[in-house]
Amino acid sequence: MSEYELIIIYEAGLTDEALEAQVESLKGFFAREGAELLEVQKWGKRRLAYEIRKKREGSYILFRLTGKSTLTQALDRHLKFAEVVLRYLMVRNEPLVRSQREMTATGAAATEARREES
Repeated sequence: MSEYELIIIYEAGLTDEALEAQVESLKGFFAREGAELLEVQKWGKRRLAYEIRKKREGSYILFRLTGKSTLTQALDRHLKFAEVVLRYLMVRNEPLVRSQREMTATGAAATEARREES
């Protein structure tokens, strides 16, 4: 299972209750797809960099989750026709820190290469 980050921009005109209902709906969707929700951050209303569907503001929400690779396609089908969603982007997180074994192997190969150059 991979770790993903999903950012969704909802219409700014949604009430807090309607926005919370959208978040709960997505949580249920993730549960049905077998994904594990790690974190939800509500960034609030922000001005958009450019107009989207004649809207200048949007409500941003970040989801961090783990799931199968098929999750991206299912999510695309789920959000594509949602009228209150202005934009969404899902990216897979790559681990920044390599394991100690990989670092040791890379370090040993680099040391060996320097010895051969000398």
